[in-house]
Amino acid sequence: MAEASGALYAAREKIHPKAVRGRFRRWKDAIGWTLAAVFFIVPWLRWDRPGDLPDQAVLLDIANKRGFLFDMNIWPQDIVYMAVALVLGTVALFMTASVAGRVWCGFSCPQTVFTDIFVRIEKMWEGDRAARMKMDAAPWSTRKLLRRGGKHMTWIAVAAAFGATFSFYFTDAPAALMDYLTLDAGLWMWTTVLILGGTTYLLAGFAREQFCNYMCPWPRLQSCMLDEHSLVVTYRDDRGDARAAKRKSQTWEERRAAGFGDCVSCQQCVQVCPMGIDIREGVNADCINCGLCIDACDTMMDKVGLDRGLIAFDSLANARARRVGRAEPSRIVRPRTIAFAAVIGVICVGVLGTFLMRSDLEVALIQERSPLYVRLSDGSIRNAYDLKILNKREQDRRFALEVAGNPSARIETLDASGEGEGVELAVEGGRHVSRKVFVTVPGPDADVSDMTLVMRDTATGAEVRRDVVFALPR
Repeated sequence: MAEASGALYAAREKIHPKAVRGRFRRWKDAIGWTLAAVFFIVPWLRWDRPGDLPDQAVLLDIANKRGFLFDMNIWPQDIVYMAVALVLGTVALFMTASVAGRVWCGFSCPQTVFTDIFVRIEKMWEGDRAARMKMDAAPWSTRKLLRRGGKHMTWIAVAAAFGATFSFYFTDAPAALMDYLTLDAGLWMWTTVLILGGTTYLLAGFAREQFCNYMCPWPRLQSCMLDEHSLVVTYRDDRGDARAAKRKSQTWEERRAAGFGDCVSCQQCVQVCPMGIDIREGVNADCINCGLCIDACDTMMDKVGLDRGLIAFDSLANARARRVGRAEPSRIVRPRTIAFAAVIGVICVGVLGTFLMRSDLEVALIQERSPLYVRLSDGSIRNAYDLKILNKREQDRRFALEVAGNPSARIETLDASGEGEGVELAVEGGRHVSRKVFVTVPGPDADVSDMTLVMRDTATGAEVRRDVVFALPR
């Protein structure tokens, strides 16, 4: 048996990304801090609602089976819209990847946002890349213990705040905060903080790029979305190679005459990369398109007096064209992106149309199966039904019930009965009610083929109809 040539798994080398300034760093900060601020602030927004409804602008009230999104009420029957929203987000993510690779991962992914926050906290306590590496190698001391302890305590505080804020979306935020501060929170609230806070602490503090490389499926899926015209972070090897450090006494003309390119092997692009990759080795599946290596390279090019763009967002088609001396303009608008945009447009129009036209009343008429029918003493036949009504409006409403299709049919409830105009039911605003309804016909020979239950709003005259399945003795 041949001896193994090496280990199957390589031990993780801890990555200490160096701080960098530049336009992509500014975009990354602006997007990340905005998303974090929105997440932490939204549960505290108030919204005036009638009656005893909660005044929290965004709330998912699991206990009462209702959701509130500013002026919209979300009911369990609206779950289809949430599912479609997820599909829409997925297609939008596919389109984004097709246009510009993994920019979602580099700028907007929660893992990226919280990792950036944790790295900033780490820098605050331990310094930049060189200082952190020096501290890692140093023996334990009081200074190291205090700084490491302060870092981890700050990490835990941020992670716990994330878990607590997540729970605020499911209950009244001010009351929940007081429950946490007085240690009076319920089990589900502490469990939320423990699970979400714990995973945030571990993933953003320790796993970091390991989560992206091994746990997240998106890096594998992106290969299906990219093509030769997708914009990805690219090193211009036609300009930069061969790579070597530049001597101060050497002019750029002498350097190029010796066969060297513009890359001075400063390693800045590697040191600032949160994934720890060397983009000069070619397009890498682990690259999250954050653009920090572009900022680092542009800064170095400014220092040595060369044009920026040695590392830039570029397409493989353009890079290939440059090698043969011709220009290949970026094609953002192409069949793939047009198809994604069309799908997004169709979904948006369809969802918006159906959402705006959704009914403010849900009615279900369920026939009782045991017994299917009852023969009364006068020979008439009666069927029983469960009538379930959900009034999605916040105003109380009254409905008149009648049976259409058979003038001799009689409709009754447990507390009212009538013929012709039927009976009336009152339903409070935002409430779900269930009523037992009885429909009676004169005898087994009655025509029940076209019977319909009609519910008419007594204030507006709007009607809802449900077919009546009536069982007769054979």
